[in-house]
Amino acid sequence: MSAPEKYIDLHDISFDISVEDCFENLRPHPKFSHCTFENYIPDENFQTQAEIKERLQNTLEKMRDINVGTSAPISKRKFGLFGKKTTAAPMADENKPNNLYIDGSYGIGKTHLLSACYNKCQKNKAFLSFGEMNYFFHYLGVENCIQHFSKLNLLLIDEFELDDPAMTHIMAKFFREIDKNTLVVTTSNTLPSDLGKGRIGNIENFGKQLGIISDSFESIMVEGEDYRKKNKKLKKEMSEDNFLDAFGAYTSEGKPKSKIGFESLNTLLEANHPFKYFKIPATIEALFIDGLRPFVQLNNALRFNQLVDVCYYYNTKIFIKGSCDLSDLFPPELLESSFQKKLLRCLSRLDELAIFYQV
Repeated sequence: MSAPEKYIDLHDISFDISVEDCFENLRPHPKFSHCTFENYIPDENFQTQAEIKERLQNTLEKMRDINVGTSAPISKRKFGLFGKKTTAAPMADENKPNNLYIDGSYGIGKTHLLSACYNKCQKNKAFLSFGEMNYFFHYLGVENCIQHFSKLNLLLIDEFELDDPAMTHIMAKFFREIDKNTLVVTTSNTLPSDLGKGRIGNIENFGKQLGIISDSFESIMVEGEDYRKKNKKLKKEMSEDNFLDAFGAYTSEGKPKSKIGFESLNTLLEANHPFKYFKIPATIEALFIDGLRPFVQLNNALRFNQLVDVCYYYNTKIFIKGSCDLSDLFPPELLESSFQKKLLRCLSRLDELAIFYQV
């Protein structure tokens, strides 16, 4: 493809892809695909960083002789009181290491370590964000996802969080029924004991579900310097160039560039399932968005958040023209919802990825 042809309309991207292709895509993408244990350099001021690096390496070594599909089948049933059928908990290989829940602040390399685990492991594996996992559950159903993920030796979940009661029930069922020889390693910036607090109303009613989730892991706290908290104010990189001139002058290095109006982007995202949004950054290297303005509807904000997430993992360049300040993109009523952390992370990632142009 010659340089002038390196453009694609987002509406021409095909989202008609199989579920198998979506599962195949569950791996670290360009921003983290190079990550290894060797190029993870722990901060000498925080011993827990070196400790978690060593722990993960040792854990993967122990998993070499553990095979999935050898725990007691989930389908086996036994009768409980009053004749009700109950699920017999599948038993894990006694040598299988504990699932790990890595808790720590932003910017200390948790995703790097998770990606290093993926690149090191030679068995069946998957890497995905918790947001992606959420969308898989809603699209395919919980049972189908449990069956698929139970085929894996290693499941890596980035940014684990609980936003609502429905997902709390789903995750409790997931950890109760997934093959117990599947090693699950997840990262989060919320302690297991604090999951759902401030986001799930009447959290005391979900003690059983939260207990199942928390008891599924060994929790490890990793300390470090949080560079995002050192600079709380969004820097919003501004350009004085003309937006359309910048688009015309941009020369794609590999994949094509694309330009779309904000309302048209919302329409496109609404028409396609969020777990297929990766097709956008997989197809283009630069996205120009014209006419950004504050979100009014939460669903539109969450779809946009998912797009920003996949663009972040792909290291997609984003250029935005809009009249609103980045800090005003999500109004208070959205930021005060149970999805606050998700939306704040979206702002932080836009702050890192995007260049902004004035109207």
